[in-house]
Amino acid sequence: MSELEKFLEERSKIPIPSGNVARVKLLAKELAMGVHQGLWTRSFSIIAGRHVVSEQKRFFEKRWEVQDAYQMLEVLIGHGYAEISDNSNRALTQAAFDLLDETEPYNVFISYKRSESSAFALLVLARLKEHNLVPFVDMALEVGGNWHADLEERIRDCDYFIILLGKDTLSSEMTVKEIQWALKHTKTIIPLWHRGFDLNTDKWAEINNEVKDAIQETNAIRVADKSASGYNNAIAELLNRFGVTP
Repeated sequence: MSELEKFLEERSKIPIPSGNVARVKLLAKELAMGVHQGLWTRSFSIIAGRHVVSEQKRFFEKRWEVQDAYQMLEVLIGHGYAEISDNSNRALTQAAFDLLDETEPYNVFISYKRSESSAFALLVLARLKEHNLVPFVDMALEVGGNWHADLEERIRDCDYFIILLGKDTLSSEMTVKEIQWALKHTKTIIPLWHRGFDLNTDKWAEINNEVKDAIQETNAIRVADKSASGYNNAIAELLNRFGVTP
């Protein structure tokens, strides 16, 4: 696997935001990351007036699914992340490299069973907020609102869906429904296993395979033990999924 393919695989785990400004910032940041990893230089070679060549073009096509990389560069110029350089080529500005020190303010939905994971949910909530992420737990819903519709809307609009799985979490119909909504809206799902959760048991025979596949151990972060260090290590691994090194 080439270095570019490794980079594309790594970045594919990060959802592309729906907001226009957030999309431009992420693009600029990823292009700056490519420079730091030696995949390309800060300059973009332009031929025939508006065609981008080299590895950068492949990045635009594979990661961002756009053929007109030149137009994307013009958008970056409009936001101050690129500029016209020698020979009418384009180059990243310092503003793009400054983004490397920022954590993207992703919206994160935290799903949990209150009787098992309330304390863990609050800990995750607090730690994510410390790092410029925007987490949400359902205890913040307004009383009297259309509960189910509000929850699904929150999940639809989030970038990441975290599910805290304790020993009996899947016995909660609401929690299973939230996972199904996350699947319906093609969200990035991060399962956190704790309190002895075990998916490979006859206890969950009635849970459909799509839900099981989404929360299986290969995708999961596990709390190794019930100690404070066990939970802190799991949260550190969670933060790494967002590009944060605590």
